[in-house]
Amino acid sequence: MKKVYLCLLGIAILILENSITNYITIFGVTIDFLLIFLTIISLYLDDLESSIIGEVLGLLKDISVGGIFGVNALIYFLICYIISYSRKKIYKESKVTIFTLILATTIFSSVLNILASIVVYSSFTAVRLMIRGIVILPILNSIMALILYKAFDKSILKLKED
Repeated sequence: MKKVYLCLLGIAILILENSITNYITIFGVTIDFLLIFLTIISLYLDDLESSIIGEVLGLLKDISVGGIFGVNALIYFLICYIISYSRKKIYKESKVTIFTLILATTIFSSVLNILASIVVYSSFTAVRLMIRGIVILPILNSIMALILYKAFDKSILKLKED
């Protein structure tokens, strides 16, 4: 039941991203709330559960947003699997850990998206993509993750109980 609840919550986050938060830009980028959500829940779920949730939500994001089909599904799958696989070695209660983890997953996601864009699209500005995707977005996602982690820490800790 927990997995269904987390998928539904992820779908709600995706709907909010597509309808509201994508129109709020800071330095030309929007915060990836779905990436933050998947990174945090992966700390508390086993690798199969979290990677399936990441794959499903990534496919839904690819379908709803457009772009290169399957890239977000692959990225979210890999992020969820890697974090869940190494979750026992990660100190989850540290804000520095959460900040660093979101920073790393956002950079990883941005690099793969930039590489996919370079391969598929012929018109792009690599420097602008790198500055936005590797510098600005990771910092914004990490700061937002700290705020959300603090606001929902009681709910997040309930993931441990199940």
